Order: sequence, then structure tokens, then C-alpha cells
Amino acid sequence: MPLAARFHDARDQVLAGVDKAFAEPVRLSFLKNGVVDPARGPVDIEAVLRVGGGNETNMAGGWAASWRTQLAAGKAELHINAAAYAGPAIRTGDRVKALSRKAEPWFNVERVDDRGEARLVLELSET
Repeated sequence: MPLAARFHDARDQVLAGVDKAFAEPVRLSFLKNGVVDPARGPVDIEAVLRVGGGNETNMAGGWAASWRTQLAAGKAELHINAAAYAGPAIRTGDRVKALSRKAEPWFNVERVDDRGEARLVLELSET
């Protein structure tokens, strides 16, 4: 098997393992000019949502600690498996809600990073 094929197979296995362990149901709600966009109905998917402010501190420091500090200021990130996502294009101003968490707020999509081959990464802020 060529090196590139082995790389893609390994990457896909890692993504599947991460999603199996950490993905949760979330709702993507698409807005246009601040109101629900009728051309892009809501979509429920499973994705990895990381929200700051909990008790999961990184005592070792380093990159993970700085990432954690950034998220603790009301920020969050949603990581979507790009290969599995078939919904409408996600844009700044759309909204995200965790469906399985009690009293979790809606989040605004502040930035969409679709440059990666494997993940769509949404930077979120609380509404």
C-alpha cells in the first residue's frame, strides 16, 4: 500500500476513534440576517464540542493548558468530521446547540475553518 494511502487510512481510524469517544449530538441552526434561513433548515449531527470553564484543568502546562485557558473565557470549538458532513455550508453568524447537555446555551459561530482535510472547526462564542 502506498504511503499516502496508509496515512489516510490511519487518519480516518484516529478520527473515528475520537468521534466514537467524544462526539455528541448538536444542532446546527442556519441564520440569514439574524433570522432563521428557510433555505437552510436546521441539521442535527454528531461532532466533538469543547467548552471551557469546567473542572478539567491541565496541570502539566504546555499547549493544552493555553488552549484550555482560551476556552475558559466563554469560547468553545466544534470539530466536525468533514467527510461525514453533508449539510448546508456553515457560515459566521449561524448557531450551534449541544442537545444532550442540560442548560447548555446556544453558541454563535464566530469563524469557520475549513482548510483542514479532515475536520471543519467552528470557533464559537456564547449567545
